[in-house]
Amino acid sequence: MLESMMLEDTAKRKLTLFKLLTIFSNKQHSINFFEKRLDYSYSRVVYLLELIQQDLTKMIGKKEEILQVNGVHYKQDISYDMYYQFLITQSVPYQLLISILFYPNDNLAKFCEKNYHSRTTVVRKSKLLSDYFKRFNIKLNISQLSLSGDEKVIRITLYTLIWLASQGTNLPKINNNPIDYKKITKIISPYFPDSYSYSAHKQITLILDIVYLRVHSGNVLTEKTTIDPYIPSNKTYTKALFGDLICETKTLEAEAQFAAYLLISTPNFFRNNDYRLSLLNIYLKEQTNSATKLLDEFCTLFSNEFVPSDFSWNDEPILFGNVANIILSASIIEQPFPTLFHLINHSLYSKNEYYYRLFTKFKALFQKVSKRKNFSWLKDNIEQLSDTLAALLVPLYESFQVNNIVRIALIAESNYLLVQPLTQFIEELPFVQLVAYQENQLSSFDFIVATSSYLIPEECQKPSFVFRFSADNDDQYIGLYQAIKTIHNKKDINSI
Repeated sequence: MLESMMLEDTAKRKLTLFKLLTIFSNKQHSINFFEKRLDYSYSRVVYLLELIQQDLTKMIGKKEEILQVNGVHYKQDISYDMYYQFLITQSVPYQLLISILFYPNDNLAKFCEKNYHSRTTVVRKSKLLSDYFKRFNIKLNISQLSLSGDEKVIRITLYTLIWLASQGTNLPKINNNPIDYKKITKIISPYFPDSYSYSAHKQITLILDIVYLRVHSGNVLTEKTTIDPYIPSNKTYTKALFGDLICETKTLEAEAQFAAYLLISTPNFFRNNDYRLSLLNIYLKEQTNSATKLLDEFCTLFSNEFVPSDFSWNDEPILFGNVANIILSASIIEQPFPTLFHLINHSLYSKNEYYYRLFTKFKALFQKVSKRKNFSWLKDNIEQLSDTLAALLVPLYESFQVNNIVRIALIAESNYLLVQPLTQFIEELPFVQLVAYQENQLSSFDFIVATSSYLIPEECQKPSFVFRFSADNDDQYIGLYQAIKTIHNKKDINSI
């Protein structure tokens, strides 16, 4: 989704071609070689290669020549991921995000002057970004390059988009930056997992920069949310971040509460002994509000309908903590907000019957709850909440299905060297059992893997996959996994 929002068609075509360049970088190829593998004309391939050359030259700092006298040859100085991020961060939508955050006094005219764009080009290329903001009730004023809406959601949106696009790398420096990152990290370290790790440091730095810059430009929080997060508010943290920038007690309290909220705004539990679990359990014992009620009702539904009778959430502290973070963060902010999970492609769940079962049941629960007093906000969050929780819990749900092992009959040549890699691949799948093919006993297996279609008995109507040793193994292994997983997802569907 990020790619479709940030990149125009030419950039997407460059990425597609560049991926082929990295795959076939071992030797020289003709332009026709790439033309045949893409739905592009000869002249378009040449044009795209010239653009890629310009981009790589800019990235490396010296002239890069892919187009050579004898054909096309890329030495792979830059990886696909590096080029992908380069294109994203060079895009107009990303540049707009950076301008809005770091240069709040710039309007559209100033932005166009700095970045050598026409007004028409910026308006056209920012359409999808503007539409994305609207999904969260944020309005982008393109003339003034300003955002209006719930300030909490604006900050979360800026963080989500900038982090996914650049991981907070190569951002402009804050003039006279007063933020004491080390001091603040020390304060929040008990509440943020692995806060001293390289990745966590970059995450903390980016969100601190966003909060500080928004406050510095006059976009402050003035009201606390009705429900507090289970992480206690810390005014020492806000004082360390803002210094004398905020004087009003009411604003300081609202900002301190939001800082605590950010620490629970993602499903970031990874360890069974996480200190925050004790804070969460104390909170649930002492607090009764719409957030705790919704969490309790959800956990009860899952326990009653999807797991064995001896299941206890105490045995799954990581999952429980993440369920709590997802439900509490949505309940506290009471409106849709973007998540990293929903900006990436997680379509693999769409073909999983167990995911679909969870999603349907969760959706029905939230639809029912949304009709109650104080829960009308839930109506706009039903799809996202149901999707997130179903994706989180589907591995646990699948683990309790005792009749979903896929029994595979392998029909292949009697040649160990040929068959062993395929056998090993199948046996390493945790939901698979290899069985012997027996004529007239078709119920003894669910799926056939054969090394030729001629080896599949005519009378057998079971699903099958042909793995040809003479074909491209990498693609076949992917296809085989997908075929087996499809059978696995549908196994015993009518009996559950």
